[in-house]
Amino acid sequence: MIAVFMTVLFGFAGFSLPFPVFGPMFLKPELGFLDPSIPVEYRPLLLGVAIALYPIGQFIGSPWLGRWSDRIGRRPVLLGSLAGAAGGYLVTASGVALSSLPLLLAGRFVSGLCEGNMAIAQSITSDISTPQNKVRNFGLITVAINVGWIIGPLLGGFLSDSSIYEGFNVSWPFFFAAGMFGVNLLVVFFALRIPGYARRRGKAKPQVPAAQDLNGALAVELSATSDPVSDNAPGLPVRSVWQTVRDKRLLPGFVISFFSYVAVYVFFAFFGVYLVQNHDVSSSFLGMYAAIISIPLIAAGLLVEPARKRIGLAGVSAVAHLFLGVGIITFLLPDDVTWILAPMCLAAFGIAWCEVTTSLFISDAAGAHEQGQALGIYRSVHVMAEAFAVLVGGFLSGQSSQLPFFMGAIAALICVAGIMAWKRAMPDLGRNVESSAPSH
Repeated sequence: MIAVFMTVLFGFAGFSLPFPVFGPMFLKPELGFLDPSIPVEYRPLLLGVAIALYPIGQFIGSPWLGRWSDRIGRRPVLLGSLAGAAGGYLVTASGVALSSLPLLLAGRFVSGLCEGNMAIAQSITSDISTPQNKVRNFGLITVAINVGWIIGPLLGGFLSDSSIYEGFNVSWPFFFAAGMFGVNLLVVFFALRIPGYARRRGKAKPQVPAAQDLNGALAVELSATSDPVSDNAPGLPVRSVWQTVRDKRLLPGFVISFFSYVAVYVFFAFFGVYLVQNHDVSSSFLGMYAAIISIPLIAAGLLVEPARKRIGLAGVSAVAHLFLGVGIITFLLPDDVTWILAPMCLAAFGIAWCEVTTSLFISDAAGAHEQGQALGIYRSVHVMAEAFAVLVGGFLSGQSSQLPFFMGAIAALICVAGIMAWKRAMPDLGRNVESSAPSH
């Protein structure tokens, strides 16, 4: 888990490092990235497009990266995706340095297309986990994400602030992010070693030509020399992406995850925009606030297992989305930026539990032989929600800075209602966490 933890930490530090820069870069004409003649009401929409191209790339790439990791191995696919993401960030950084919006947009899309480290890291975690430590290990991934969110925005805010050092400018965080993905690549290459039992568990058995049995039915002949697919379900055939999406055990989780991440990304993408529009804060201020709210994110990741033991996984998820919805809507109430921290921390605590519980719903419902594919689809749902949130939110933000937050709060409350209805329909929802991970 140490190598997986470091992979996720470096990946999310690199991913989140430019976030404090985007809002001021697009909204403040004096920074010179966009032509000063572009109207104020169009700038949030362009910001939404720039942010959305990354998750659109992930939406296309993540299911296939997850599927390939099931078939040819987690480590080589992860190395390739990290190399592509680092290259995409170099293109993005060049676009910022040259004040070229098309180059920035192209780099964002390429980075997203290649950035599959989260789905593969979750798949590795599921592969190496035992029934007793699976929730804890998924919680550690959330901690790694949020430590990355401390390091990334804090560095990004300071590296772009010329008042701290005259040589700093808005292109620095993007070049530094490319370097972070490069470090991530080295960590995976030198430190990540997947045990043999986990490789067998995470690799789907390929089908060989089928033969007719005596009754005329198709009988699949499986190689006698191959390792079993998993300890629980040997010889299961590889399903298509669409078959996995339509699985009745997985589909409700995908739908709830979509609305969950709409709420999550409304908060992450627009709290900085709101503060710039209403309080004229600097990028270093946004980086500091992003770092502060990562403290409750980390605390929640460490507390998810004790909470699950008390109220169950479905209960934790319902409470998480309630916290998130209330935090988003109360964020709009304070007039002083100091008091905004309280609802931000409440929303952040809920976000951490949302991330853990929705990923566990999917991992537990998927077979051991298709963790990569199922979690890759989950990641695509995640980034589709991100794209929806930033595109629609960018349009709404141009009308009123408060409107995206109303959309986010409604999405969170839809999740609460959905989880409660799902729990009534499936009373055992979330109870298989301790029995879902195959033992070794």
